[in-house]
Amino acid sequence: MKIAKEKINLMSEGQLQKLVFSLQQGGVIAFPTETVYALAGDARSLSAIKRIFRLKARPLTQPLSVLLPQNHDLAEWANDVSPLAQRLADYFWPGPLTLIFNKKASVLSELSGGGSKVGLRVPDHPVAQSILQAFAGGLAAPSANRSAHLSPTQATHVRQAFADELDAIVDGGACSIGIESTIVDVSSDSPRILRLGAISQEAIQRVIGSELVADSSVLGRIRLPLRQIERDELENSVHHYLNQGKSITVLARQPARVSHTNLIWITMPEEASDYGRVLYQHLHEAEKNSTTQILIESLPQNEAWAGIHALLRS
Repeated sequence: MKIAKEKINLMSEGQLQKLVFSLQQGGVIAFPTETVYALAGDARSLSAIKRIFRLKARPLTQPLSVLLPQNHDLAEWANDVSPLAQRLADYFWPGPLTLIFNKKASVLSELSGGGSKVGLRVPDHPVAQSILQAFAGGLAAPSANRSAHLSPTQATHVRQAFADELDAIVDGGACSIGIESTIVDVSSDSPRILRLGAISQEAIQRVIGSELVADSSVLGRIRLPLRQIERDELENSVHHYLNQGKSITVLARQPARVSHTNLIWITMPEEASDYGRVLYQHLHEAEKNSTTQILIESLPQNEAWAGIHALLRS
């Protein structure tokens, strides 16, 4: 069943039921979460899972995470939910934290990439929760982009990636956080941060009352020609690349100090939350403009900026 790709901000009950029916029939749709747009299908449907892998051109060994409605029973998906894991879920859900559990035997192995674990998250977005509550189950829901491409934070990014390949694209406007969730593996007695994102390591440690190990091998997720430059070196670096004949996009927390036909200078927000909200949008624009070098003014080294640092790290 195909659903028109028109903008859907405030869904009627009829529109919502069409989306749910499509999902129940193995359809794949895109909708916003507070982090990025999700590419979603029934997590219990093998055909939907296979279709998501094909659409994303994603290796079959890379598991898909599952989005859940609020107050959904974790025991339907996860074995051995520890008190620590429950504490994190109670504190951060709904929100931008993905927790990795040992999966129930009933969870399809294709969903978990052939592994023994499953990632779960309860998103904090009214559109996402409306769909999840109406569907009354888990949706396999990675980011709505091709593998190795920029994550989408607006419906237009999804349309550019998939055009008419999806059963519906729900336009809920720009994502309010704009960077991916933090991922914590809670499947053992020694929890680990697998990916830093919207929630800092310090925030998680304050909740659990102990330190966590962060796996640095998965950090740095943007495959674009990025360089972070100290503020006092930024102008010289711009001239250096312009003299090489390169087209440059600058993301700086200061007004433009150089003007050139091959230069796009974007003044970024001062606050980390606002910066993260628009970062992917401007990176999408740089990619669309065939920018050959992106220069980013170095960011503050504190807890609020940790997820953005992890995202940009090469």
